[in-house]
Amino acid sequence: MHDFSCIHSPQILTDMKTETQTVEAVSIRNLFGKVTSRMLLVWAVLTGFSSVAVYFSATDLFWPTTFIAVMSGLISICALIPGMTLASPQFPVESKLSRQQRIQRSGLFLVGVQATMIIRVIGTVALLALCRYQMGLPVETIVLFVCGWYIALTAFEVFWLAKKATVLNAVNSEVPLAASDAFVDGTDF
Repeated sequence: MHDFSCIHSPQILTDMKTETQTVEAVSIRNLFGKVTSRMLLVWAVLTGFSSVAVYFSATDLFWPTTFIAVMSGLISICALIPGMTLASPQFPVESKLSRQQRIQRSGLFLVGVQATMIIRVIGTVALLALCRYQMGLPVETIVLFVCGWYIALTAFEVFWLAKKATVLNAVNSEVPLAASDAFVDGTDF
């Protein structure tokens, strides 16, 4: 006469709580992909505004500045490609990332960021050299536009990469202060 089904309910609830699902931790590839999509948007808007401003203020500079804007945007996109090729390993949702796993993910992210900055510098120097020898403009004008685009796009890129880097440790990653793989002096190399 008694309903014994309520006895099994707590067991079902505890079984459901102990189940773990495996999902991919925040992907470095997706992180760089989101930064790339935002860079495309910013680049398109800035190119539109600068082209209109130059067209109405100095028509003779319209094509050189538009060329510099287009090439700067292409350099920016090409610079982010190495970061989009990096893959991060999968971790269970309820597990804590070890210190070594966090260092590995941070290291992969830093490799992508360093590759991005190196490609941007080399691409910008190449663009500056190309424009200097192929355009009939004063060097100061070319340097102004090339460096202006470099500074603007790099500032947005660094801002979004830094902002997105905070989600790398989104999975609970608390490690005790006396971790077994830490040196006494605090370095972790």
